[in-house]
Amino acid sequence: MKSESRLSWPFRRLTLLVLPAVCLVVLCLCGVCVAEDGKAAEIPSWAKVSKEQIAEAKELGVPVAFENDFGVKFVLAPRGEFMMGSPDDEVGRYPEEGPQHKVTMGKACYISIHQTTQGQWKKAMGTTPWDGKRATVNNPAHAMNHVTWEDAMAFCAKLKEKDGRSYRLPTEAEWEYACRAGSTTRYCYGDDLEHKKLAEYSWYLDSGWMNKDLQYMHAVGTKKPNNWGIHDMHGNAWELCMDKMHKNYEGAPADGSAWIKDGITREDGVASRVLRGGGLRSTNRRVRTASRYSYPQNFGSYYVGFRLACEIPPKAK
Repeated sequence: MKSESRLSWPFRRLTLLVLPAVCLVVLCLCGVCVAEDGKAAEIPSWAKVSKEQIAEAKELGVPVAFENDFGVKFVLAPRGEFMMGSPDDEVGRYPEEGPQHKVTMGKACYISIHQTTQGQWKKAMGTTPWDGKRATVNNPAHAMNHVTWEDAMAFCAKLKEKDGRSYRLPTEAEWEYACRAGSTTRYCYGDDLEHKKLAEYSWYLDSGWMNKDLQYMHAVGTKKPNNWGIHDMHGNAWELCMDKMHKNYEGAPADGSAWIKDGITREDGVASRVLRGGGLRSTNRRVRTASRYSYPQNFGSYYVGFRLACEIPPKAK
């Protein structure tokens, strides 16, 4: 018995050292990470997050991803820096995409991984503004359209009223930062000058609209996500941002905040807001990461939708 005891002690000691590490690996593989406060925080199976997002969530003590009661799924956009806009030599560049400038995102936030869907809108607002209109098929999984900037703001307010979280449209800088997800290329996945892979990531002119049977907003999440697990940043619906449109980036904020001072105003006094991402009938040039477009805030169209941003509660920062 003594011999068995002496032989088993090293094994037991090794078990005590190795077992916690093995358990941690298993937890990570099963979609669980350990937060800073020692509590286990589950990573949802749908969240395709990066190590940078996980590290940021751990440092802030917040979930790296969550889904609200309306089925809107969010992932964390970590703090960092990026070059906003396009360089002078980018193929397909528009003048309003410059000058390229450094933006420091000093505050993390959540970004919805999908464009807002018909089902989410109807559940929150009880209306169907797209019904019977151009480029729509009634389907709760489809990106919604025929929405104004003011409608989108009302949707954000309704969701905040329901669960207390601070929902809003993303700023233009947040949108491009989330689209790039660490990339510096024409598209989130690379430059792809011959557009050989673009249809894998985007519903745009060549991947859908040229077929008369596909001339409608598509179900979200059917194309590949970027490195932060965010879908449809190129194409499907043009996406509304918080900012007013300016003719270029001269004087643009460098901290990721919304640029709402001055900006383009139409002759009828209506402010123009920024659209990003391109749409279902946009060219490959228009769905580039840096592409931006001007849109009157009181107008709704078949090619316009939006996604959400959600602020991190102050106590978690």
